Amino acid sequence: MKLEVNRAALPRVGAPQAQAIQGNPERMAWLVLFGAFAACIALSLLVPFLGIQFFRFSTIAQPASVQAAPLTPDKVTPVRVSLPNVTLPLAILDPTDVNENSRIETDTTDNSRAFMTFFENSTATIYKDAQIALDEMRQPQFGVSEQPNRIVIRQTRGLVRYGVASPVALPGESKPRPTQFLVRTPNFDAWLNPGSYAFTVDDTGSQMSVREGSAIVVSQDGARQTNVGQGQRIVYDTRVALAERDPFQPLPAAQDLIVNGTFGSPFDCSPNANTAWKCYSDQGGDGGNINGSIGPVTKDNRYAIQIKRENSNQNSAITGIRQIIDRDVSDYRTLKLSADIRVDSHNLSGGGYLSTEYPLILRVRYRDVNGDEAEYVRGFYIQNDNNNPTANGELEPQGQWIPIESSNLLALPVKPFRILAVEIYASGWDYESYIANVRLQAE
Repeated sequence: MKLEVNRAALPRVGAPQAQAIQGNPERMAWLVLFGAFAACIALSLLVPFLGIQFFRFSTIAQPASVQAAPLTPDKVTPVRVSLPNVTLPLAILDPTDVNENSRIETDTTDNSRAFMTFFENSTATIYKDAQIALDEMRQPQFGVSEQPNRIVIRQTRGLVRYGVASPVALPGESKPRPTQFLVRTPNFDAWLNPGSYAFTVDDTGSQMSVREGSAIVVSQDGARQTNVGQGQRIVYDTRVALAERDPFQPLPAAQDLIVNGTFGSPFDCSPNANTAWKCYSDQGGDGGNINGSIGPVTKDNRYAIQIKRENSNQNSAITGIRQIIDRDVSDYRTLKLSADIRVDSHNLSGGGYLSTEYPLILRVRYRDVNGDEAEYVRGFYIQNDNNNPTANGELEPQGQWIPIESSNLLALPVKPFRILAVEIYASGWDYESYIANVRLQAE
């Protein structure tokens, strides 16, 4: 039996759609037309948008100028610059252009220093044994951009003073452009407004002080942020547990260069004692052998050091304490020595025969900018019955605590460059004196 199949009755897959399109060419044309129109509109919007974004955010790298600031006549430069893609660092003396990703470092000699000027007139003074990396130095490529300049510096060690310039109109620009100035340390980041700032990085941590202006300091993890104003500083000491002191709590910018100047910490005169103050005696060349005594006491409800000598038989000797400071102070504007002093007795009149023997003497030893050693000396006495000379001496009332403060040591005719040591001593025959709250305040 033969099976007849009516092929016309069988449905064909896809036939209705194909027939609809084939039978409706106008629809196809409209779809193509609207698609092309939509693409044209999208491109007409996207191209100007991308162009505007390019004009707004496009930046170009800018150079900075760096030069050594030698302080010695031989002109041997202590400054090295490592340029990108250059194997060996370059020793520089004269102004040299450096680019992004360069590294600048100074050596360990006292006169080592570099001075940088950025493209928008900000500056950086790089002191002894310091290192910075120039991560970014960029300016908007087009004057119509409203974006700021951007400078990012990574400081890994040493002392650097940054001077962030106020906004100025650069060539080709109609109005002043601000700068985002970021300094990154191993312990925090700091965004700097126009002003003057000092950063110190060493093995104990990082600190920043604000001489002028203000800054925003941000912790490494971004969890903490604080504003630091003029006359304040941030100290992040890795030796201090965070539970003991908040490192992001601003402190006064002025700092004391003396350790244990209140004498509240243990005080030990033994030769091998691991303390900041060291005791010493000097009998001179007159054959005497009577040493004085020195040690901590509590006098009138304050911690103090007593310096006393008896039964000298009119033989002179020195009794004192000394603290090694060894600190560059050339970056500071003021440096003042202060203390509370008290003289109870002495039997050598005034300052002795050469105006060098007082019952209490404060001396600051330092080097000047040429490396020569100099000193600041101030003596105190309560009687001068024999009218001995009293150069650098001051008459004080007997048995009373007197607060004293020096003038600005950085204004001396021979200006200190590096403080070597602070000495507190008595010189003469018999004497009894006290001193408390010693400070060498730098700001």
